[in-house]
Amino acid sequence: MVNAGRMVAIVLWCALAIMAALQSATSARAAKHKMVEAELGPPMRFAVVRSASPGCEPFCPEWISAEGAILRATPAEFKKFLRKLGSKRLPVIVTSPGGQVDAAWELGRMIRARKLDIGVGLTRFVECGPGQNCKLDPARKDVYSGALYSSGAYCASACSMMFAGGVRRYVGQWAYMGVHQVTSYVTQQKVTYRETYRIVDGKKKSVSRKVVGRKTVGSYTTTKMRKSFRTRMLAYLKEMGVKQAMYEAGQSTPAADMRQLAPVEMLDMNLVTGLDGADVLVSIENCKGSAPAANCVLAPGTKQQPGIYPKPIVPEAGGMWFAVVRSREAGCEPICPEWISAEGDIDSKTLPRLQAMLQALGARKLPLVVSSRGGDVETAIAMGELIRKHGLDVAVGSTVFAGCGPRDEDCIAPANSPTPFFGNAVSSGGGCTRDCMLILAAGTTRVAGYGTLVGWHYTDTPSSSVLAPYLQKMGVQLQAFDDITPARLDDPDQARFVETALLTRGGSVDVLIDGGVCDMRPMPANCRLAYPGEFAVSNNAKP
Repeated sequence: MVNAGRMVAIVLWCALAIMAALQSATSARAAKHKMVEAELGPPMRFAVVRSASPGCEPFCPEWISAEGAILRATPAEFKKFLRKLGSKRLPVIVTSPGGQVDAAWELGRMIRARKLDIGVGLTRFVECGPGQNCKLDPARKDVYSGALYSSGAYCASACSMMFAGGVRRYVGQWAYMGVHQVTSYVTQQKVTYRETYRIVDGKKKSVSRKVVGRKTVGSYTTTKMRKSFRTRMLAYLKEMGVKQAMYEAGQSTPAADMRQLAPVEMLDMNLVTGLDGADVLVSIENCKGSAPAANCVLAPGTKQQPGIYPKPIVPEAGGMWFAVVRSREAGCEPICPEWISAEGDIDSKTLPRLQAMLQALGARKLPLVVSSRGGDVETAIAMGELIRKHGLDVAVGSTVFAGCGPRDEDCIAPANSPTPFFGNAVSSGGGCTRDCMLILAAGTTRVAGYGTLVGWHYTDTPSSSVLAPYLQKMGVQLQAFDDITPARLDDPDQARFVETALLTRGGSVDVLIDGGVCDMRPMPANCRLAYPGEFAVSNNAKP
């Protein structure tokens, strides 16, 4: 007899047979997964590919080739691949029959987190491809050579979910994007448990429960989507900025069929961000010009030159600035003329500024394009002697900056980077009066074009005892400074200055900095070949 409130512990052993029907693909047994994965074909492999297009070296686009089925292990493989890739940000070029939806979501999120673009395309490898019995040159550092083709490329079923993760997404008219219903694989199992009970006040209380056996008793496939799975899928598409219309297009297509999405249809549902093909991501044109794409990479072993441009020297107010400028004339890249823009009044601090600029330039000899009202005579003479010592050419002209200029408030800070300003120099608006003429007289080549303002009124001209020794040293006749009231030059004035050797030739500033001067042989010293990608970050804040 058991007294009320008294607890009697009795341990019972029992076997319970339970039939469990699990309604998701992730619950399928490994054998079933392997069978399904085998039907999809080879698993997705990843490889870095460098464009084999003629003429792109040493600065070529690279991409990630992703081809094959999306399996459960694919996200882990991709994560490992990205870790090895380091800081490179390369677009993904994919061809895939689809596969595991959950794995595709994970891939898409990894692509979005890394801010990668994606396109549907096929990579044709040159010489050697992944999995082939070949060895890459160690200098390539596991980078294959190849070309991209859209024809024959496809992204079907779960691949569309991976594709949605790209920042920029392209399919084009020659590639294939297909969707259909999601298929779930259901496995029925008989599960045997061992359960321990404790009798408390006459009632059984479960203490522990342990699985002691499993037996598969059947399996089937279904396209009936559980509410929780539908919620997850719609949440993923919303996260990627893709409209629900993509989900509806897939669910309205039987699993045995495949619906090809038209380019305009994909654009309407935000699945693609443009109607271009994947080639827009890997074109060699992306690597030309001053702002190459992020996936443009220098060839292995090629060293980028360090920034060789000195910081601009700009006084807070008034005085003359000195800044290196590179021509923005269309068609001159990658070999363009460069010059020193010198504009402003000549004050007592101008000489040390010029000295600092020339010291920073080292052995480089750039012409001085000057526009100034003059200022201090002694400083101008000292500047002239420095210019002649360095063998610089001098032209009268005004620099028109492409973007911002040295004295623009929002440009000075960005200009601290070791890149030049960009622009063009013109005669119109340029002037060199009073003491500035002493700087002009110092140039190895000296030009002042039609329309420039040049002159020094005789009432302000220094005494011949000051001018004569300096001009003699520069090879300029003293008569060049006889009663020359500042005026815009015309052809007779220019000819007169050539006769007195103030100018060494006719012409304007263009004879020193025009884009065409770099086609001359020998090439002028101020023409410089830019290395690929050098001006990817410009110091010009305004467009």
